[in-house]
Amino acid sequence: MNVTMNPDNHQILSLKTVHFATMEEKNASAVSASGRDQAIISEEGRCGLEYHLNAMTKEDFMDMLKQWQNENQTKLEVDPYRKVDPDGTIATKIYFESYIGQLEENRKTIEAYYADAYQEAVSNPLGNSTTAVLSYIAGRYLCSWSGYFNGNMPANERKWSYIQLTAMINGSGVALNDPYALAASGGPKTVEQMDRIARQAVKEKLDALLREGEAV
Repeated sequence: MNVTMNPDNHQILSLKTVHFATMEEKNASAVSASGRDQAIISEEGRCGLEYHLNAMTKEDFMDMLKQWQNENQTKLEVDPYRKVDPDGTIATKIYFESYIGQLEENRKTIEAYYADAYQEAVSNPLGNSTTAVLSYIAGRYLCSWSGYFNGNMPANERKWSYIQLTAMINGSGVALNDPYALAASGGPKTVEQMDRIARQAVKEKLDALLREGEAV
């Protein structure tokens, strides 16, 4: 799983199953932090779009989870949840599942949003090779001189379309803070919002276990 974050606004940006960013990728991204949040358009080649982001490594994510677990364990020593989850195992499992589930839900929503544009891209008149499809996407969303350019779409929305469709074609993780794809579902969630949702899921699960124990 690959999770990319913008430290300025604490928004989760991308998710890819199984692969986390490496420390080398994170350090390389940090070096270019001064260019963060900028989309640089070039007319050369395929009018390539570059953007600089900081990556969350597997170690970063597990450190965050461990910190939450430690906080939760301390609370368990003084609250009734200790009766149903003495070592915090259930709470940690539910928190992790809720957090990752939210990321996965965003990914599915975004890919569904771009499904039609994706089909258009893979059916383009240039051919169905990866190179041809990516060339079409660049011409469609970045290159104003292209015969396929979509001039009716606002510039920022075109940039997002290019980023997301390129990721889908390459099989990499789509950006999870897409304001257009997630607009209908309330917009991108921040880390804090996702944390609150995960904590609430834990509370509801442990409350249910307590009720079941009292009913016995």
